[in-house]
Amino acid sequence: MFSLLSRPTTTLLLGTCKGETAAHVAFDDNFPPAYVHIKVDANNTPMVQFVIHELIHVILSELVLGKFDETLEEVIVVSLDSYMWAFVSNSKPRLAKWNALIEKKLAEEPVKLKSIEEVVDRSREKSQ
Repeated sequence: MFSLLSRPTTTLLLGTCKGETAAHVAFDDNFPPAYVHIKVDANNTPMVQFVIHELIHVILSELVLGKFDETLEEVIVVSLDSYMWAFVSNSKPRLAKWNALIEKKLAEEPVKLKSIEEVVDRSREKSQ
């Protein structure tokens, strides 16, 4: 998961999410996805936990997407999320490493992007 967040084609942005959603992820149809766009509501903490949750959606997409209804898919993700969050948060060095990467990713993308298509276009511009 850490390596997925580390990739230059993974973007992390702060913003506001609609309804009760604390974060949202969009990614392309490849597996593993070439482009990942995570938007986290700036009012929610701990941010690392929300980022981990969204990354689990990406990692499990090939296994569960379209095979279960959305409610069951979310139950699966939340179950894994709680174990991963405990693993990260129970180690100060590990949590510091995640926090540092999140700060770095937030600094990399100052422009607020609205869709995965914009992420793809922006990433292509950077690679040229």
